[in-house]
Amino acid sequence: MSTALHAWLRYTLALCSHYSGLDGLYRRLSGSGLVILMLHRLREDHDPYPLSVSRGQLRQLVTWLRARSALVGLDDGLQALLPERVQRVHYALTFDDGYRDNLGLIDANLGPVPAVVYVATGHIGGEPIWAYRLVHAVESRSREQLDLGGLGLGHFDLSLADDRHRLYELLPPRLKLLEPAELEAWVDHVCEQARPRPLPHEDREMLEWSDVRRLADRGIEIGGHTCSHAILSRLDDAAASEEIGLSHASIVAALGSAPRHFAYPNGGREDFGERDVRLVRDAGFVTATTSIEGVNRPGADPFRLLRFNVHENRFRAPSGRLSKALFFSETSGMLGWLRELRTA
Repeated sequence: MSTALHAWLRYTLALCSHYSGLDGLYRRLSGSGLVILMLHRLREDHDPYPLSVSRGQLRQLVTWLRARSALVGLDDGLQALLPERVQRVHYALTFDDGYRDNLGLIDANLGPVPAVVYVATGHIGGEPIWAYRLVHAVESRSREQLDLGGLGLGHFDLSLADDRHRLYELLPPRLKLLEPAELEAWVDHVCEQARPRPLPHEDREMLEWSDVRRLADRGIEIGGHTCSHAILSRLDDAAASEEIGLSHASIVAALGSAPRHFAYPNGGREDFGERDVRLVRDAGFVTATTSIEGVNRPGADPFRLLRFNVHENRFRAPSGRLSKALFFSETSGMLGWLRELRTA
């Protein structure tokens, strides 16, 4: 099936389920739920990774959720899952990594928004996480030729749009297979070959600690996301404990209060394990979120919370506009349930 046809079928199914009331019926029958939205960046430029939304898109999502009185903070959303509470589906916003554009959360045009920003503390005020170091190297390059034969990916001519697209598609999954030190070495190698122009300080991509305090002062919760954004399952016990503990301690030192929430870097099933859940709990965090998709129901493990990834194209209709039907039908679990029925 072509990509375009699949998009139209998905959109048509969402329209039918949303406006027929089937999605609403599914929500009522499913009972209480907490949908945690996983965002990363607020930027107007196209993002080669599925990690960004524009401020306008965020405002639209928040407007839809406010109209349903569904937008809550993470703690309130978890409390609403208790048996004695009225059965409803709530939504919570989370942002990963600690990008400077997250300051858009305190934009006066948006109004007060409950959200958690999970910061990789070692990157605050410093270099962006490796994925965006790659973007800067490619987009601000002074050389066009890139040789990644050592990774089995061959040669790229960065003057060609197709090669740049291929690079963004192939290189990150390959790098995630490497040990942390090897990953960083290969990112350094790409930068050495591309020789990007220096990034002016005013264009820095990560929050400063002063920015983090500003967010916290405006009611945004600050959570931990390790120190270096290392995938925990790739680390030995001592390194994993240090990444989690240092993240917690750094936030306490900067804000004067202990963070309650944590997000596993990358967050897939293979990216953390029982050891890491224990380390997060022992460090003093009371919740931890994953990148595994689904709706959190009563009895959900607070250290394995599910989230839906939100990016600029996730809920777009084939026309290009953000679709209310796609957003609600997808995040209710309705479309996923229908897909499971089709493949069963």
